Amino acid sequence: MAHIVLDSCAGRDGGREALEAAAIASLQLDHQITVVGDESDITTALAKIAHDAERLRVAHARDRCEPDMDAAEVLRQAPRNSVVVGLEIAARDPSAVFVSAGAPGLIVAGAQQILGRIPGVPHAALAAVYPTLRPHGPVSDLFALLLDVGATVECSGDDLVTFAAMGAAYAAKISRIDRPRVALLCNGHGISNAPARAREAHRRLLAARPAFEYVGCIRADSVTSGDADVIVTDGFSGDVLLRTLEGVAATGESLLRRAAEKFQWRVGVQMLSDGISAIREFTDWENYGGAPLLGFDRAVMVTQADSGRRAFLNAIRLGAKIDRLQVIAAISAGVAEFHGLGAPPASPPDPEAT
Repeated sequence: MAHIVLDSCAGRDGGREALEAAAIASLQLDHQITVVGDESDITTALAKIAHDAERLRVAHARDRCEPDMDAAEVLRQAPRNSVVVGLEIAARDPSAVFVSAGAPGLIVAGAQQILGRIPGVPHAALAAVYPTLRPHGPVSDLFALLLDVGATVECSGDDLVTFAAMGAAYAAKISRIDRPRVALLCNGHGISNAPARAREAHRRLLAARPAFEYVGCIRADSVTSGDADVIVTDGFSGDVLLRTLEGVAATGESLLRRAAEKFQWRVGVQMLSDGISAIREFTDWENYGGAPLLGFDRAVMVTQADSGRRAFLNAIRLGAKIDRLQVIAAISAGVAEFHGLGAPPASPPDPEAT
């Protein structure tokens, strides 16, 4: 049984839907749940929401974060905020999963201060899934993994190879892929024009003998093909790519809707409407909850700022699955194995690194 620690100070309706998700989870799921936020506000709200009082606890966080404050300001001016308090609770419980729709920068900064770092992981990575044309693994998973998508904007070659090891270990557990195919996001099919960090990572991945299959470089226009189970990049590029994929999906849905409006016969409209619904269901990020923050000794789920009940519930389910499958231990073992199998050491800093 996992211990879900849920930040109720962020998400849709000022965190109200996060609290409603916690209440639903207490009734439907076999997990202990701790909701973090203003104790008085939470207690008042819970009095009007059906929940299992034996499975749902409240932890008080006296400080609230202002939306325009950066992570350093929040930690300095509001040190007992819900992210910090929640992470502290998670740090004390090996079975804990922290879930929050708070600012990713604050969650990463808080985790760096409070949680233990997996040995061999210099920086953390946010991992997101995206749909592909080709399914993955024996369960025919229709999604591949992209990391980093925002935790570490400035990456070194060492960060990228470590992200590869973490992503492969995650995919092996979650999608049951024995030997995940890992690719490095590049601006061409070759590596010669890539930044120094990518060239360094490419060299080391080629020379290593990892438990995953390194398939080389992949361009952004090929990421949805399904040729790779895991795609590795820096946090800035990954975030831009992920937002682009989301925007393309939204544009496709709008174009289909526009086409449906032009049809004058019922069957055509129904066919296109069914297609629109399928696309919406397939690309709706709330169906997948949140992005796991990899690199720490606790499971941390980061959901989008406007997450609703469904997103929080799915983030809780995924976090519990990570705990049940012992994904963090698998990542730790994967990183240790990669760095201990004769992977070449990092090269001296490259003046061309960007």
